[in-house]
Amino acid sequence: MTGDHVIFINNNRIGHGDDELGGMLIRAFLENLSAVEPLPSHVVFMNSGVRLAVDGSEALGTLREIEKKGVELLVCGTCLGFFGLKEKLAAGRVTNQNEAVRVFTSASKVVTV
Repeated sequence: MTGDHVIFINNNRIGHGDDELGGMLIRAFLENLSAVEPLPSHVVFMNSGVRLAVDGSEALGTLREIEKKGVELLVCGTCLGFFGLKEKLAAGRVTNQNEAVRVFTSASKVVTV
């Protein structure tokens, strides 16, 4: 079951400091997110957050599980292009700023990670 809230992920790690720890934290966040109810209606990935949804990402299995539960994963196409990752998208679908703005402004709550 999904709610009407949205998760915004704009980095492939949580926090500043140690990159390895930040990567562990974002993966743990996503694993825990997959177990809550209600799930968000959408998870929107921008900037380096798009790296979580591409081939080779350690978070890919969890993202696919979240997607199977009905959460729409929206991945910034401009960001994928900037990082040269358009052909490597492995979870979710490509979105643009227009759709992202509509999703954010129609949500009851947007949580930025």
